[in-house]
Amino acid sequence: MYIDSTSNKIVKHTKKLFERSGRKEYGQFIIEGRRLVSDAISAGADIEYVITEQGVDFPVTGISCYELSAKAFSSLKTTVNSQGILGVVNMGEDKEFVIPDEGRCFYIYLDGISDPGNMGTIIRTGDACGADGVILSKNCVDVYNPKVVRSTMSGIFNIPLYFDDEDRSLVRKMQEKGISIISGSLDGQKSVYDVDFKGRCAVVIGNEANGITEQMLSMSDELIKIPILGKAESLNAAVACAVISYEALRQNL
Repeated sequence: MYIDSTSNKIVKHTKKLFERSGRKEYGQFIIEGRRLVSDAISAGADIEYVITEQGVDFPVTGISCYELSAKAFSSLKTTVNSQGILGVVNMGEDKEFVIPDEGRCFYIYLDGISDPGNMGTIIRTGDACGADGVILSKNCVDVYNPKVVRSTMSGIFNIPLYFDDEDRSLVRKMQEKGISIISGSLDGQKSVYDVDFKGRCAVVIGNEANGITEQMLSMSDELIKIPILGKAESLNAAVACAVISYEALRQNL
């Protein structure tokens, strides 16, 4: 179907999904670019429809596809090099957080991550290092923000995402299942390289400006730190997550 007008209902609906309120109302989010849309299809994501700019060749089967004029498509894209392809994906129901009763497991818990780029990079890192899931606290940036989704580099389709509540119910559930809560903190007394990651654990990464909340610190079994030899006060949250996650991976190779 060809669409020329920016007032078309498909265009207007898609625009709403660039706002958090629209994503929440419709339970849908946007993916941009040939690679991300292709990966979403390969991963079996529930894609509502695909939009292409006039003249862009991107054949799809079994998915509704709309071709937009250059003007109509330009009203939707959020990147300079969008490649003329957008997709709208249904979120579906939140995954149930089921923890195996035994055996090693490794989770990444995000406590108030607010930067979309950091959030996306952490999800990508979790996917790359084989984490069993990424858990988001209530005060995190919206994981379906287009900037987050782009930064995951398709990781959002490859690793389970879980959403905790204000009471930290998922943290308590992990503790009941014998999972150690290990928080990265400047006040940590133990180096990341002295921690045993061979068992069942979850690593907590705190807010970029304020670190880990007092609530999470009080629920932690260990506070750890990454050695810093230079004058920098701390590492970027996504970088810190990568250092810790890959130390855990190294120990289990």
